[in-house]
Amino acid sequence: MDELPEPPRTRTGAPTRPNLFLRVTVVMAGAVLLWYVLSLANELLFAEPGGGGNLAHWTNALGVSALAVPMVWAARRYLDRRPWGGLRLTGPREAWRPFLVGVLSWLLPAALGLGAALALGASVTPVAPAAEIVFSLLVLTVLVLLYEAVPEELLFRGYLFRNLNTAMAAWLAVVVQAVLFTLWGTGLWVFGNGWEVLAVRLPLFFGMGVVLGCVRLLTGNVWACVGFHLAFQVAAQALLGWDLFEVRGLDTVMGTVFLLPFVLGVTVTMLLVRDTGTWSGKVPDPVRA
Repeated sequence: MDELPEPPRTRTGAPTRPNLFLRVTVVMAGAVLLWYVLSLANELLFAEPGGGGNLAHWTNALGVSALAVPMVWAARRYLDRRPWGGLRLTGPREAWRPFLVGVLSWLLPAALGLGAALALGASVTPVAPAAEIVFSLLVLTVLVLLYEAVPEELLFRGYLFRNLNTAMAAWLAVVVQAVLFTLWGTGLWVFGNGWEVLAVRLPLFFGMGVVLGCVRLLTGNVWACVGFHLAFQVAAQALLGWDLFEVRGLDTVMGTVFLLPFVLGVTVTMLLVRDTGTWSGKVPDPVRA
């Protein structure tokens, strides 16, 4: 069998690759198609997607993790023609510290918000046995990692941010990837639930995209974004969707526990990493990581 020809190379010896717009478009189209196909699978299972750890939730989590990671790997290899390590998704030895920074960047402001919510008269009361709550939180953590935190962060704060930052300043890459994240996430919600969700989901996805992009810039590591995303989703789903807690004063809780991490999270990240980041200039994507 004949060997595949080597791709053409630039004057510096780096393999040429499709332009940025084409690479981003192909990966975004793949992401939309992947999550759309999963929504069709939910209909075949006759189950509501999402909370409670039901069959659809597990199908979504396993399906996304099994398909999204190889999709990004293929895009990195055949579109970018650059090494995987350039995405800054490091191995376990290097991952735990930025992962912990991301978790704390959400949890510390959330704890402050919880204290404020309780002082304002809200309450969060367990309605399930302690053993069931612990087990459910462990299951929920696995589901969030597989379905949301790892694949979404690898795609948006890993692949897309890395590619954008080679062509534009870091601050602009943060904004553009947040816009792409918003179009993707809001579009899927509108498709599944109608235009009435637009007013809520649009600012939510954009704000989350900006904060996570800033966390990625400050830490230089995708695992920090995974940690922040994980803490947010586990708390939100545990309190609002898994019948583990009774929340009174929901508006107060939403305006403190879930708002403060998006207001103060970037500042907390700066304090934890003791760095304000480099917001200008492009970051090259070398052939060798």
